[in-house]
Amino acid sequence: MTIFAPHRDTLESFVDCIHGGADENALTRLLAEDVVLYGPFGDEPITGREAAVQAIKTVNGLASDDTYLEVLSGETHHAAHFRLQVGNAAVNGIFFVRLDADGKIAEVSIFYRTLPSGVALQRNLADVIGMQPWELRSCTTILGQADN
Repeated sequence: MTIFAPHRDTLESFVDCIHGGADENALTRLLAEDVVLYGPFGDEPITGREAAVQAIKTVNGLASDDTYLEVLSGETHHAAHFRLQVGNAAVNGIFFVRLDADGKIAEVSIFYRTLPSGVALQRNLADVIGMQPWELRSCTTILGQADN
């Protein structure tokens, strides 16, 4: 018998939240206070609930399609398969999620493919927010993390 990680409903609620426009209050309820978001744009993760909420809302707001296609569950983690499109660039990816004992999202690692689509997506995100594509790596302020 396969045993699945607890709190799958948290990730399903997250998916519903994204499909509903990434409501700030709903995201705040779903994310742990010390959540860590490992994304494809920067060397450092986005840390903390407030920064993660803003990053998710920013990307969701820029996307013409931010669709979660399936929630997957294993023994210790959950994942969500998604499609993200900004402008004419679209990627398919996975949110690999670890939940804490309280059922809050504690850690997210974001992976997507293909590389050419990812580069185009990065270029489109940068264009929309008025930056050069390479600046996204060092400017986590735009994606939710305040400067120190």
